[in-house]
Amino acid sequence: MARPKKFTHPTDQAIQEVHRRYVELMETERLEHISEETKDSYLMVLRILTDKLAIPGKPLSEIIRETMSEAAPLLFKVMQR
Repeated sequence: MARPKKFTHPTDQAIQEVHRRYVELMETERLEHISEETKDSYLMVLRILTDKLAIPGKPLSEIIRETMSEAAPLLFKVMQR
């Protein structure tokens, strides 16, 4: 059964759909095939981003800047594998 549309703006709807598809693909196609070391790095990046998104009123540009700064070492580490 399809989820009811929460948003009316087309861009909001597209973001919601991409988020839904991303989670579905990670859970059904990718997660079981990722190494434990990569999973640990991925989890840290997700936590960094999620914790920042949870701060009320924090501008998205600031969230992205801080997340990139904190996550960059983890991303470079994964890229070198």
